Amino acid sequence: MNNQKYLIAANWKQNGDAKSLIRLINNFIRLYKKAKPTCDILILPPAIYLETILNRLKHHKVSRKKISLGAQNISPYQNGAYTGELSVDMTKDYNCNYTLVGHSERRHVFNEDEKIISKKVRLSIESGMQTILCVGETMAEYNSKSTKKVILRQLKSALVKSANLIKSDHNKIIIAYEPVWAIGTGKTASLDDIRDVHGYIHNSLSKILGTKTNSIKILYGGSVNNLNAASILVLSNVNGALVGGASLNSKKFIDICSSI
Repeated sequence: MNNQKYLIAANWKQNGDAKSLIRLINNFIRLYKKAKPTCDILILPPAIYLETILNRLKHHKVSRKKISLGAQNISPYQNGAYTGELSVDMTKDYNCNYTLVGHSERRHVFNEDEKIISKKVRLSIESGMQTILCVGETMAEYNSKSTKKVILRQLKSALVKSANLIKSDHNKIIIAYEPVWAIGTGKTASLDDIRDVHGYIHNSLSKILGTKTNSIKILYGGSVNNLNAASILVLSNVNGALVGGASLNSKKFIDICSSI
C-alpha cells in the first residue's frame, strides 16, 4: 500500500458543452459530499469552460484543497503573438494549479515533439504549477518490447533541463503512465505490467535527478474505470489515476475516487 495521498485526475478532453458539464460537475459534487473520498481530486475541463467549473466549485463551497482545477494543455511560450494558444499564466486566472503536459494525444495527434514537451514542462514548473507529465508506449512499441526504452527517452528528454528545479521539491512534477494502446480502447495493461513499469519509472526518476530515492507521484492512466481502479491503485508505486472516459460519468468517477 502507498503512503502518499492519492491523486485522482479527471481528463474531460474535448467533450461536452456548458450545459452538460455544469450538470456533470453538479452531480459529481453532490456525490462527493456524500462519499467524502480521502484522495485529492483534480478536474481538467476544456479550457473554455474553466471559469464555468470554477464558479460551480465556488457555488457549492467546495474547498480548492479538496478538488483542484488544471489545464489539459499549455503553450510552450509565455504571453505573446501565439494565436490560439493558452499561456500558463492565463490558467492562473481560473485558480488552476495543475497542468497536463505530453499527453499521448498531444504527441501523436498534434505531433508535439520532445523539445516542445520539455519547454512546456520547464515553463510550467517555473510558473509554480504542479506539472503532470504523461509518458507511454504505442502498441507497436509494446509488442517489440520497447516499453522501458521509450519511457526512459520520454522522461529524460522532458525532465533533464528541469532536474535542478525538481530536486528541491519533488511535488513539482507528477508522472502519468498511459500506455497509448490502452487509452480509450477499453484495454488495460496487466497488473504485473503496471507494477513493473511504475517501478521502472520510479527508479529512473531517481537516476535522472541524481538522488538515491524520490517521492514523485506516478499515476496510471489508460481505460481506468470503476471496475478496475481498486486493483490498480493498491499496486506499489501507483499513487493515483488519470481517468478519461469514466470521468465523464459522475457515478463512475466518484466510485473510482472512493475505491482507495
